[in-house]
Amino acid sequence: MKVMEVALAIIWRGGRLFLQRRDPAGPVLPGRWEFPGGKVEAGETPAETLRRELLEEVALAPEDLRALSVVEHAYPDRRVRLHPFQMRATDGLHTALAWGWFTPEEALRLPVPDANHALIRGLRAPAGDDPE
Repeated sequence: MKVMEVALAIIWRGGRLFLQRRDPAGPVLPGRWEFPGGKVEAGETPAETLRRELLEEVALAPEDLRALSVVEHAYPDRRVRLHPFQMRATDGLHTALAWGWFTPEEALRLPVPDANHALIRGLRAPAGDDPE
């Protein structure tokens, strides 16, 4: 079974995570809440993918990405390898999707992709990002 490589942005603000909701009528994971990011294309590193995806999805050009541990998950029909990068929020996130800021505990109560559960459980806000 082929492994799909995916880069994700874990964006923090005031001890909360930025999540956006996929289109409820979309073909893939409809209505699920997720971190911005996307599939790593041929010839790209996960960091390059994330920079491209963040510009496309939320009009953000990240400057300070910190790689976290890779997470692998097996779905019945595919395997994914998540490459999460942590960063602090900057002004100017723009998305046409529903979105919000959630504590990790709140995020785990949302319908998120199965692969994100272990990732969210292991997250801690970076030093200096205390709740507002």
